[in-house]
Amino acid sequence: MDSQQFADLELKTIISLAGMPVQKDLVNPRKPLEMAKKVRVTFRPLPRNYGNQIVIKFREKLKNKLEEHGVNVIPWDEAAEVSDGWISKVLKTRKVKRNIHAVVDVKRDYSLTRTFLSGIAERMYGYLRKPDMSVMEILRVSGWADDFTARYVQDPFNTQILTLMPLEPEFANQSTTYDRKIAIGIQNLIATMSEIIMGIAPDKFSLVNMNLSDSIYLNDGMDDFVLNSLIPKIYAPIKPPVLNRFKKGEYDPEESAFPQQLAELGRLIKSTNLYPRGSKFSEKVKRQSHKDVVEKIMEGRTGVSYGFIALAEAPVYEGKATITKSTWDKLKKVESVDDDMVRENKKGRWFVRTVIRGKEIYQQVPDMWITTSRSGSDKTNLDPSCDIVRIGVVKGKLHLETPRGVDLNRKDIRPSFDTYVILAQALASALYTPDLIKNGLPILHFHGYPDPNWFRKGEYHSGANNPSLPCGTVEAALLNYSAIYELANNNGKGMKMLCLVESDHGVNIMGLDKDHIIKRLTDGVDKGHVKLGGTYLPDLKKFSKKQAAEKLEQEADSAT
Repeated sequence: MDSQQFADLELKTIISLAGMPVQKDLVNPRKPLEMAKKVRVTFRPLPRNYGNQIVIKFREKLKNKLEEHGVNVIPWDEAAEVSDGWISKVLKTRKVKRNIHAVVDVKRDYSLTRTFLSGIAERMYGYLRKPDMSVMEILRVSGWADDFTARYVQDPFNTQILTLMPLEPEFANQSTTYDRKIAIGIQNLIATMSEIIMGIAPDKFSLVNMNLSDSIYLNDGMDDFVLNSLIPKIYAPIKPPVLNRFKKGEYDPEESAFPQQLAELGRLIKSTNLYPRGSKFSEKVKRQSHKDVVEKIMEGRTGVSYGFIALAEAPVYEGKATITKSTWDKLKKVESVDDDMVRENKKGRWFVRTVIRGKEIYQQVPDMWITTSRSGSDKTNLDPSCDIVRIGVVKGKLHLETPRGVDLNRKDIRPSFDTYVILAQALASALYTPDLIKNGLPILHFHGYPDPNWFRKGEYHSGANNPSLPCGTVEAALLNYSAIYELANNNGKGMKMLCLVESDHGVNIMGLDKDHIIKRLTDGVDKGHVKLGGTYLPDLKKFSKKQAAEKLEQEADSAT
């Protein structure tokens, strides 16, 4: 099977196996041109007397590039309609329709009058505030005096705001630390109520979203940026896993060895400084109404943190892990999966037909459980009684277990944004690299990259040239799933450590031995071969392209 396809299973099959929600019109996440056809974007008119010519020229070029790649750019008057209600009609207040995926705007300065009115609106919100208010109700009460674009959209969960602003010199400075850049980025995201911020300079531009990337691009590379970075981000916005998709339960941290092992892993990784202190919205947002809007959109989360750490527990099978072809032939197809690669037995246990290095294998889809840090926690100082959750896929159904006695109504008890990615990694490892996960598998995700020369024998990386899909998306999970299959298919046994690269996000590192991983990362950081931020991402991309070209040459030589 072609390595550009997703392992040996169709997209919906993989999603079903990992218990992830199926999107009817899901496209192959390796094909951003296909994503572009499904994306609808509008540009909000510039403010009166807006004078930043650098931003204006970039805005026009961005619009043209989006159209060239097949994005449907809708005129503002068509995308935004006058709302119902006599006040809206008198004031001609427009609302962007729900079928628009993104609004591109510029950062707008507040006048003294608008600042004064916003203060009055916030005091009104303080009197009328209720815990169960929706985003739109909050904005109706508190946002009438503001000019941020979010108040002009019908559905803030579906329509992203992309704000253009001048590139801040401190952000562009190479000597500025990664965590300082992210602090600047988050401040701008929240101040403009945007999902994406782009800083514009004459020769370069930056992008920050809740992936916490510090990416800076040259204007000469705008074609590649729009196709492989921006379009995927608009097509697949960051969305945290929603609690009502999980079957909920509890576990006792004292009865399992994994919570203590995970806490110890966090303590060991602290010295690398790859997991800086996270940011609470209360520290970045002054207005209560803005805090409430952000927390509603983030499904109760009160802040952001850097990466995750997890321990995938050993796969759980009923009977033998593999079966014979004759047994396979007696199984029936799964009605919910339109694919003969998956069948089930009388007990409802699923089996898949996989092909690894030319050998056909019929194997059981195991139940998978992963002990992982909760969203927003300090990964280097985990308390097993309240900072660690278990997520799982049991017979294709999502499960979430929280420590016994912890109230799920607590805003900070939430599974990681990367939950679908973690589940896909664990499942792919069980199916394609069973030796790697048979005793459990440590997984570390941080927002940086290693130098391609850092890797040693038995250590492999993949994914650098994939489209930049955000965390929390099914598409990102599929790319990680596929990467593990490809690494297993190309390299066979003897893999000690895998590094799955996610552009504009970071890396997922997993391996046989957590002590080996910690030692390698510590050594890499000390010698400057592993860094937070995007320093080494271009090198990984170049290295991967070179590898791909060499492989094509070898295949061509073999064919002749």
